[in-house]
Amino acid sequence: MMPINLLTRELNLLINKEVIVEFKDGGRLKGVLKAIDPTTLNIVLSDIEVGREKYRVIVYRGENIKAIYLKERYIDLTELRKRLERVFPRVVEYRPSEKALIVMNKIKVTEDGVFGEPGPIYNRVKRIYDEYIAEIKG
Repeated sequence: MMPINLLTRELNLLINKEVIVEFKDGGRLKGVLKAIDPTTLNIVLSDIEVGREKYRVIVYRGENIKAIYLKERYIDLTELRKRLERVFPRVVEYRPSEKALIVMNKIKVTEDGVFGEPGPIYNRVKRIYDEYIAEIKG
């Protein structure tokens, strides 16, 4: 069984993310998860469409929920590395243990963004990252 604090931490990572909620009756809804009670799994969703109706906020009881899926595209660091290496040949390192790319030992790139000292190198890496993210989000 998963410890409560680990479950709470994982659930909190879903806050303000677009999710798909699957209900026990087989129905599904897409929306932004605004709040979740780790004890009851009651949730608050925003920006929901039900048929042709749009709702700003809806609250659901946890006992009716079968699953919550994070609706994000997978960021392929291998593909991003190839793109970065076109501009920065032989100076892009992949660190699997950190799930990060390191450019010129200065700029760190992860699924969460680009980190490092501002400047021309950072700006170029950030532009490549932003273009890649825009493509995968379609």
